[in-house]
Amino acid sequence: MNDLISVIIPVYNVEKYLHRCVDSVINQTYSNLEIILVDDGSTDTSSQICDDYQKKDKRVKVIHKKNNGAATSRNIGLFNAKGDYIAFVDSDDYIELDMYENMMRINEKYDCDIVLCDCYKENKNERKVFTHNIREGYYDKEMLYKEYFPILLMTNSVDYPPTISNCVCLFNKTLLDRHHIFYKDGLRFSEDLLFGSQAIYYANSFYYMKDRYLYHYVMNGNSVTHTYYDDKWNMMNQLHNCISNFFLNVSDYDFRKQIDLALLYIVYHCIGNERNSTDIKKIKIKKILIILNNKKVRAMFLRIRINTLDISWKLKIYTYVYKCISYLGRGEK
Repeated sequence: MNDLISVIIPVYNVEKYLHRCVDSVINQTYSNLEIILVDDGSTDTSSQICDDYQKKDKRVKVIHKKNNGAATSRNIGLFNAKGDYIAFVDSDDYIELDMYENMMRINEKYDCDIVLCDCYKENKNERKVFTHNIREGYYDKEMLYKEYFPILLMTNSVDYPPTISNCVCLFNKTLLDRHHIFYKDGLRFSEDLLFGSQAIYYANSFYYMKDRYLYHYVMNGNSVTHTYYDDKWNMMNQLHNCISNFFLNVSDYDFRKQIDLALLYIVYHCIGNERNSTDIKKIKIKKILIILNNKKVRAMFLRIRINTLDISWKLKIYTYVYKCISYLGRGEK
């Protein structure tokens, strides 16, 4: 196992977590690593911490840039990566010390385009295991079509697919380069979805290390994911446009239902975002109506069969209400 792994870590104002994160990568039992720290214009001591690691370990490369999000940071990391394989770690997370050794053992045996492990989700003193409802083991292309493609973009429970967290994946760089798979610049939410879905779509081989919890996902309340964002609907709508533009134009599989479910997930998420805002009730309602009166959202509600979704009865009721509001609204001009 002599292949080089490029580990890309976007960094932005995470001085509280950064040492734990980088130490968990530097001290991997698989040592043939290139560690790329992309400082996204941090205003705390994160920039200096990155530079200190570069001085201490020749495998560490630091790139400083202006702040414009993790997607752009990851792209810069990809552009500069020299490895045979690509891994991502979020700078407030950390990994088991034998994560990459275990993944590379799988690659040594199966030569996979993508290897996926499971993770822990941690919040203060609480830790939960997080796994996926797909079988463990090896998938060739035919198996991917049969078993993975039905949930490649979105599950019937209106939830993200296994590759939504690119950080629990090890990607063959040849796969990414051959098909020009990058992150959509400017996206600040769920940018992993398009990247991971395109990678799985093009992959000829995949291995799922089920119940191998090698990544620690830390529920950081200050992260973009867990913070109210005023323009979230427009950004996530942009993400859905990218998903639609790609997956509606493939000829070997019908992703239309999953594309609709992805939009439904975004509607749930963005309405929840507005409910958590500090705006007065009148403003909240106005912003929610903008979402539900969107022409694309109205068309989605007309196509989906809510009663067939694997969601709670309570969420089904909410969904029927959203559908009625969308149908009664005038939509976009």
